[in-house]
Amino acid sequence: MDISSQPKLFTLSEAECLLPLIKKITITQREALEPWKIKLDRTLSNDPRRPVIEREYERLVLVWRGKISRVGARAAGLWVVEFDVGDGVLSWRYPELRIAHFTPESATIRRKLSEYIEENDPDWAL
Repeated sequence: MDISSQPKLFTLSEAECLLPLIKKITITQREALEPWKIKLDRTLSNDPRRPVIEREYERLVLVWRGKISRVGARAAGLWVVEFDVGDGVLSWRYPELRIAHFTPESATIRRKLSEYIEENDPDWAL
């Protein structure tokens, strides 16, 4: 197995150090996507220009996802980034100021990070 295909496991401090770059990437791509979102919202579903607009919108989202992936994180939704810690993921969603949520491996609901750390004292939080 190619080692580069192994998922990156983060500590909280590593994810926090990467967050400024994640924010910059997200803000830049979000600004690039905004005019296309407006065009898409204003275009009727039967407009012959709509497929071109949709393709460009999707391309810009894929560019963002690719950049997030290249730094080792995962794009979990539009403007939602997750950092794998092994037993779950640290979660940041634009425009949050910091990583403040955690989703355990066996759950689908984001929990407040501070509460999870207090209750479980995970190794990755050191």
